[in-house]
Amino acid sequence: MVAAESHAAAPAETSGRSAPRPRAVTMSDDERNAVVRGILGAVDPSLKPFPDGIRKVVFERHDRFVRPLIEKHWPESLQERAGKKLRFLTCNLYATAPYTVLFSAPNPPWPVALSRVVGGGLRLHPALLSGLAGLTARAVGTILPESTERRILVTAAFIATIDHVYDHCFDGVDPRERGRRMHGLLDGTWAPDDGMPYAGAFRLVRALHDAMADGIDNDEDRAQLARALTTLREYIDAEVKAMTGVPDPSGRAWRMAGVRGTIDGLVFPVWRFCGEQARQWMYDVSLFVQVLDDFLDAAKDVHDIRPTPVLSGAWDEVTLQDIWQRTVDGIVGLAKDSGITDDNWLHLVKETYRMMAIETAEAMGVGPAG
Repeated sequence: MVAAESHAAAPAETSGRSAPRPRAVTMSDDERNAVVRGILGAVDPSLKPFPDGIRKVVFERHDRFVRPLIEKHWPESLQERAGKKLRFLTCNLYATAPYTVLFSAPNPPWPVALSRVVGGGLRLHPALLSGLAGLTARAVGTILPESTERRILVTAAFIATIDHVYDHCFDGVDPRERGRRMHGLLDGTWAPDDGMPYAGAFRLVRALHDAMADGIDNDEDRAQLARALTTLREYIDAEVKAMTGVPDPSGRAWRMAGVRGTIDGLVFPVWRFCGEQARQWMYDVSLFVQVLDDFLDAAKDVHDIRPTPVLSGAWDEVTLQDIWQRTVDGIVGLAKDSGITDDNWLHLVKETYRMMAIETAEAMGVGPAG
């Protein structure tokens, strides 16, 4: 993928003086939030039926495919803040992406193709198209093979859980040992002892890992899963490098492995519908979310062991603006290249993406103006 270009000047080298602090660090939370609100724009509430339809399907499938694994391996998390956070990330962020991109995919499921023809042919207003798309999302949930929907949800849960475990379940453990254990967990060569803190969380990661591969009976799907797991392993190695001070030649503090790993995982269940152009657009969306997260957390991250590109000056609010615009242009381009020509459909696709991005930002702490 093409990574976001840095628009911040490299910190000047001065004799006996420290480099100036990045502007994101010196800003207040309210100032950073205002920057984000200005970049993302405003929600059109009349378009809510479409994302609401997707979320209804996703939450239902989570309870069917993911919750039983949580109940078996890490049941206490269901009543804890961690469990609620992971359910939100799985359902509201990660699992919605594969369903959403199907509506701009070159080879969509037939209910999506039909709704494009009907909605475009009737020249429906975007608000009516949103209602149609919401109903279509539920129809897609009934015609996709159960194995596909299961893989969408368990893969989304795996991505959310492995990131949480790496960041929050290794208190006091050396970064290199973290990496060794995580690789061993995925390989099946390491497992937590019963009395180990967070043993259930580690077992859940392994169970979700195994569930992604359940029922695969062809070489093409195996190859897509192998691609996803390879980039997820690269994420583990990149985190070790970041936490042990290994310089990243790109200046992005080893963030890109996580950006790619997330998307290769999410594309894996729906690759037959999406194509490589959709994967590339989703890489950009993942990068946008990472830049957004690092920008919002700049003041807090100063005290963390892991460096970020915002702290180094490689990313700033101009980077955030640029990658946001690239994702907006990208979803419209993806829709056009898939055969959508109706302006109202293109408006729906673009503004629904904006709505979901704003919801993600609000979940990260960006509140309404004032």
